[in-house]
Amino acid sequence: MNRKITGIGEVVYDIIFKQNKPIEAKAGGSILNMLVNLRRLNLPVSLIADMVDDTVGKILHSFIQENGIDTQYIYWHGKGRSRLALAFLDEHNEAEYLFYKMQNEKLPVFTFPQINENDILIFGSYYAIKPSIRPMLDSYLEQCKNNRAILMYDPNFRKSHRNMLSEVLPFIKKNIAIATITKGSFEDFELIFETLDLQTIIQRCYESGCKHLIITNGKEPVLYTNFKDLYYYSVVPGKIISTIGAGDAFMSGLVYSICLQNLKHNDFEHLEKWTIDKMIATGLELSCRVCQSYENYISIDEMQDFEKTILDLHVKLQS
Repeated sequence: MNRKITGIGEVVYDIIFKQNKPIEAKAGGSILNMLVNLRRLNLPVSLIADMVDDTVGKILHSFIQENGIDTQYIYWHGKGRSRLALAFLDEHNEAEYLFYKMQNEKLPVFTFPQINENDILIFGSYYAIKPSIRPMLDSYLEQCKNNRAILMYDPNFRKSHRNMLSEVLPFIKKNIAIATITKGSFEDFELIFETLDLQTIIQRCYESGCKHLIITNGKEPVLYTNFKDLYYYSVVPGKIISTIGAGDAFMSGLVYSICLQNLKHNDFEHLEKWTIDKMIATGLELSCRVCQSYENYISIDEMQDFEKTILDLHVKLQS
């Protein structure tokens, strides 16, 4: 199927610390990480974002272009400073973040690409709830939904946004309602719904209009539910160098599997279990590989092996 994959989200320069010393610097941002994975897996992707034309912005833009991502929908600010994220890895290589917001002179004016039936739109993180750009995003999401696109939402809600929860919670609920699939970590939903009770989280997502819900939880099993069926998927332990980009890789795997299985908008009205099995298995495999380096995305050297592994896995799960 000839379909477009578009992501809308922040572009960030990640500086990674271990034992309080900087060890790596990478282009990042949740949606950008997903698009890099998908492009390296030979899928056509476009990025909607705003960036600053400073030194860091030029570094990020070069990386985006080198990875073959369509950049025509990026809005450029002539003044300001690019976004930074400091990621501090603990003894388990789990990351805690400190964010430095973009400083610019005005709101972006986006040119949104046309999204057609069965095209895929990935959205999430702060961009999906940012009050200043929400009116633009609202109307675009509605257009994508009306055009029968597949909408993939990852709230990626951070502790630093907790003080604005009451303001943005209606946006989060609307995103959940409009999405084809909502994928988030247990920590995301714990912060959003202010509860540690899994059943309460599932109920709140259902009440928000969720159709397909996937919850990851580190080394704990991944949960999938369509609010009729409930499945758990074990996480195979592996060497962890860094968890940065793990959740983004999981979402990339879901999208990659959707494309491999040639799933259409109508197919999500009723997904067979083996279809879900393939999606989750692909997400877990890609996430595991990304965790084994300081990269935020699958390495170029691993692409062919990953593609073969997933094709074999899909065949096995179909039989």
